[in-house]
This record gives sequence, structure tokens and C-alpha cells, in this order.
Amino acid sequence: MSKRNVRWLIGVAASLILVSAPLDPTYAESLSQEQQTMAQLQAEVTQTDHEMTFAKSQTVSIQTEISHYEQSLSTLKSALAENLSQMRVTEKHITELDHSIAVDQKQLSTYKESLRAQIRVMYENGRVSYLSVLLESSNWEDFLSRLYMLVTIAKADQHLLHEVASLKQQLVVKRQAQQLDYDLLIRKHTEYEAMKQADLLMEEQKNHMLAQLNQKIQSDAAKHGLLESQIQLTQSQIQKIELETEQAQSLVQNVSYIQQTEKNLPTVNVQSLLQYAESFMGTPYVWGGTSPSGFDCSGFTQYVFAHFGVDILRTSEQQFAEGLSVPENQLTPGDLVFFSTYAPGATHVGIYIGNNLMVDAQDYGVSIDNITNSYWGPKYIGARQILAN
Repeated sequence: MSKRNVRWLIGVAASLILVSAPLDPTYAESLSQEQQTMAQLQAEVTQTDHEMTFAKSQTVSIQTEISHYEQSLSTLKSALAENLSQMRVTEKHITELDHSIAVDQKQLSTYKESLRAQIRVMYENGRVSYLSVLLESSNWEDFLSRLYMLVTIAKADQHLLHEVASLKQQLVVKRQAQQLDYDLLIRKHTEYEAMKQADLLMEEQKNHMLAQLNQKIQSDAAKHGLLESQIQLTQSQIQKIELETEQAQSLVQNVSYIQQTEKNLPTVNVQSLLQYAESFMGTPYVWGGTSPSGFDCSGFTQYVFAHFGVDILRTSEQQFAEGLSVPENQLTPGDLVFFSTYAPGATHVGIYIGNNLMVDAQDYGVSIDNITNSYWGPKYIGARQILAN
């Protein structure tokens, strides 16, 4: 059996003899604080459950909204496609009407020139004017006949010109109507595009909100799991931790244990030990971690002391039962300092480095903390000397 196991069994046996000894007032206060911590953990679990439920309901609502926007976008895309098709048809009609108007304009000009040519051929005969056609009449009856012919030709000319002009006007009116339809289609297209962009923006915002909610749900689920594990650990081990702490407190008061331990305290260069401990600054915290890839509090102290050939037990509760009890005002560098944090008893340990400071592995990784600050001060429950002075 190893030396450390013998030392642990001796401590347990001695503590069983003295188990009826009253609890240290500091421990009693710590126990009360931890009971409050338990209530806070349970309240946090309830609050986290409410937040997760609310986030899930929001997720369902946002997913419904996203489906609505997707349907709206599908409808708008169909409307845009139909509108573009109508625009192409209208553009084609306008082009055809412009061509017809140009053809009619050309035909109108051709008719005018043709009629003028006919009159000149029929009545001018070279340089003869319209007036000479009338003046050369042989008698009154011939004059009237010639005048009637001129009027008839003029009327025919005007009628044909009027028909061509009327047709042109109809085409112009139809073209204007087509242009109005085309302008309306363009406005509709612009409106559809604006609605499409608005829906796309809203869909993007809702997807972003959905991603945030899903991230919060995952975060809350992780938090819920951590809280439940802390509560479960506290509930399952609270009596064990209380008993081990009482045993450790009783043990360090046993005269035989003190005398035996004083003889066996190892000698180590404390400054080298502290420098080695501080070399791990920034190493992440890992629950149950015992290596430089990640430490928990007692895994860190055990690893540092083992480097110098000093074998201490694994957990903070077990380490609290080792060494010699040291009053807070007599702490020296290299001592182990203990705190009651997430559960009653010695649930956290660090290495004292002097000036009320310790190096320890805690939530933010290996760091240096003040043991008298507003967080650690009220949780302090004692210290143990492991090394010979």
C-alpha cells in the first residue's frame, strides 16, 4: 500500500474518533452560503427552462413568417415573369404600330404627290396653270364643265388625304394606348421588384433571428445541462463532501497525526515550485483535467506538486485532509488554500504565492487571484501546509 493511502486511512480513522467535534464557524457559514447557492442554481434552471421554451415558441413563429415570405416571393416571381412577358408583347405591338405609322406617313406623302401629278398631267400640259384651264374654256358651259372637273378632282384628293390622315390618327391613338399600357407594366415591374427586395430583406432578417434563437437554445441547453450536473453533483455528494470536510478538520487537530505529519513533510524549493505553477498561466480549465492540455483545480495542484516529487491525493476534498492546518494569518508560499464554492466543503483549491494571492485553475483557466477579494474571501475555509518550511 502506498504512503499516501496509508496517510489517508490514518486520517479517516482519526476523524471517525473525533467526528462528534463541532464544526468550525467558518464552515457553518460556508454551508449556509452553499445552501443559498443551491437555491440559486435551481432558480437558474427554472429561468433557463422558461427562456428555452420562449425561444422555441419564437422559433416556430419566425419559421411560419419565413414560410409566408417564401410563398410571397414565389408569387412575386410568377407575377414578375408574367409582367415581363406582357411587356415584351406590348413592346412588339408598339414597334409594329410605329412601323405602320411610318408606312402610312410615306403612303400619305405618295398620294399627295400622285394627285398633284395627275392634275398637272390632265390640265397643265407643260406650263399651263390651273387658271389657264379655266380661262381657255370656249363658252360658259365649257367653263362650268372644266370647273366641275377641277372641283371633283380636288374633292377626291381631299377625301383620299382625309382617309389616310384618319388612318394615321387611329394608329397614333392606338400607339399612345399601347404606350400607356407599357408604362403601367413598367410601374408594376418596379413595384414588384421593390416588394421582392423587401421580402428578401425581411426573410434574411428572420433567418438571422432564427439562427440567433437556435444558438440561444443551444446555449441555454448547454447551460441547463451544466446547472443540472452541478445540482446533481451537489445533491449526490453533499453529505460525502460534508463528512470528508469534517473528517479533515478533525484530522488536522489530532496530536498524533500532527506529530507524524511534521516529521514527513517533504523539502522542496518553493520558489521553483511557484515559478513552475505560474508557467501554466492561461491553460484552459477542464472539468476533471489533470494535464497541461486542461486542468481542474485539484488536478492542477496535484500536477505541480508531483513535478517536484510530492505525491498528494486527487480531489480538493482529499487534499484538504492532507498536511497541517495553517491559520489564515500564518500562510506561507507553497501552502494549499481551500474554498467552498459550488457545493459545501473543500470544493476548490489553489497554491498560495504570498501577499494574499494564489495561483489556481478556475473557470477562466490557470490564473492568479486574490484570496481576500469579494468572491474568494467569503468562500475561504482553510489552508494546509504540505511542504517543510
